[in-house]
Amino acid sequence: MPKQPSFSFRNLPSVLIFRLLAVLVLFSISRLHFLISNKDFFNINTKEALLIFWGGVRFDIVSVLYLNILFILIYILPGNLLKSASLRTFTDVLFLITNGIGILANCIDAVYYQFNLRRTTWTSLNELQDFNNLNHLLISFLWRYWYVWAVWLVFLFMLYLIIKKIKIGQFFKNSHAHFDFSFIALFFIVAGLRGGDLRHATRPLGLNHAGEYVKQANQTALVFNTPFTIFKTLGKQKAQRLTFFKSDKELETEYSPIHIPDTSKVFSPLNVVIIIIESYSEEASGLLKKNKTSGGFTPFLDSLRQNSFYSLNSFANGKKSIEALPALWCGVPSFTQPFVLSSFSTNTLNSLPGLLKSKNYHTSFFHGAPNGSMGFQSFANLVGIDHYFGKDEYGNNEDSDGIWGIWDEPFLSFFGKKLDSFPQPFFSTVFTLSSHDPFKIPKKYQGKFKKGPHPIYETLSYTDFALKAFFEKAKSKPWFKNTVFVISGDHTSSHATLPEFSNSVGRFRVPIFFYYPGGQIAEQSDKNFQQSDVLPTVLSLLNFDKPYLAFGKNLLDYKPQNYAINYFGQYQWFIGKYVMQFDGEKPQGLYNFVDDKLLKNNLLLSDNEFAKKMELNLKGFLQQYQNRMIDNRLTIK
Repeated sequence: MPKQPSFSFRNLPSVLIFRLLAVLVLFSISRLHFLISNKDFFNINTKEALLIFWGGVRFDIVSVLYLNILFILIYILPGNLLKSASLRTFTDVLFLITNGIGILANCIDAVYYQFNLRRTTWTSLNELQDFNNLNHLLISFLWRYWYVWAVWLVFLFMLYLIIKKIKIGQFFKNSHAHFDFSFIALFFIVAGLRGGDLRHATRPLGLNHAGEYVKQANQTALVFNTPFTIFKTLGKQKAQRLTFFKSDKELETEYSPIHIPDTSKVFSPLNVVIIIIESYSEEASGLLKKNKTSGGFTPFLDSLRQNSFYSLNSFANGKKSIEALPALWCGVPSFTQPFVLSSFSTNTLNSLPGLLKSKNYHTSFFHGAPNGSMGFQSFANLVGIDHYFGKDEYGNNEDSDGIWGIWDEPFLSFFGKKLDSFPQPFFSTVFTLSSHDPFKIPKKYQGKFKKGPHPIYETLSYTDFALKAFFEKAKSKPWFKNTVFVISGDHTSSHATLPEFSNSVGRFRVPIFFYYPGGQIAEQSDKNFQQSDVLPTVLSLLNFDKPYLAFGKNLLDYKPQNYAINYFGQYQWFIGKYVMQFDGEKPQGLYNFVDDKLLKNNLLLSDNEFAKKMELNLKGFLQQYQNRMIDNRLTIK
């Protein structure tokens, strides 16, 4: 009789599951090896390490499924193909090679991290082609870091034992059972490849989600595994270092993101509250000439804005909700792709919550959607938010809209009550959600608000009503007059109705204003406001006394150029009342967006000298932005 396999679970599903689970264990062991090899770079306690390792399992599942996708498909395809001894041998070899390569990548990064300070990405692999002496470098690496290969051989031996001990001994007796197994397996494979969450069209697990498990940006390297960072950056265009300016001195003269505060002023520990309104476009405001007769759709916000520091030329730095937080909190705009989805998402950043924590601020973020939605919780945790309040913390699903989360009115009331309980000074941000497709309002308010040319305007009126209720309660609180409120749309609505809001400039026009009930800053400015200006402007109001880096300007300082920037297929660079459209190499258009709202008159040739100056300004900004992203130089040490 043939010798029976030593492992008791011999049927095909059990073998597949236990082999994959065994590889997951090896990935966790390789994470421990990574931590031990780089222990001087990470200052974590046992509790933090357990959270990191637990979070790392999510990322390991994705990588193990990617590495073993062909192996898995052979196992789940109906037909009992693996009755063939030669095919079983092939799958064993495939299992050993693919997982061996994945674990080798982890082992190499355990050493390479000290040079790169991040996990290897596809871009990092592409950079190897720039080395003329690559062969010599590899030989040197093999010789100097022999112990990497020794550790890897131990892992390979463990993979061999997995193959040897976990073998198929039983097959499906009928095709129906195999088909059922295949169907169920496919569901779990898809869920696993997405990171384990199929709710509410949540984005697949990405680099930015590592922030949910760490307190500092560099710790994300422990959450990741190297196959994951390679897979998630596969095919992404390599960021090219820009060389518009040959010397640092010349570049610094044209544009610098370094902010040096006036240290002669005493720091003022004002509370800071940022209110981000979903799809809040300037088109909804009644302050515009075309909307003054109709009154607009946000009467309370319009009245508050006129008692604030504001401009009618204010712009979002991006077109997605996930692009708003990096701009508002960190002064970092997004261009060809959202910053939080880029390979730079784990770079170390200055941030309002992070900088204010150094002044003993309590920090919090509120979003009524399911916890973790859109990666907000992860990014918030990464940049210094200590307390996150989502749908789970709200705790009453009866106030949910059934799609996105908690209605704005009850959630803003919840937000206000929590602010009452926080120690001062505090920094807090709330992100509304009711003005989102499918544009529903609570049944008890149907017919109460003015309808517009699109359903979004009714929902914005509901949010406006909810904010009025919030401020009515807040103004009686002891912390109210000691608080700077920043109100901004996250991005414009995709449903523009007026022609001036349908072009590339109008598509970014969102209200941004600073309301300080205890101070005298209320005035209409002629500056171009942008979301990335919030960080330097707030810090100026507080007389923050340490240097920092942000790609925005202090709106209270009249010395810097009156610039703004966003990206809509090409860069749009605003200086004063002009906007230049730039494709990355040369200007494509120049318009007076204030007087020529429909952008019909291209001034590129007629204002040639001014265009050259604007082009230089923009190139300085882009070179600082791009090269600092590549080098991870986004903070002041």
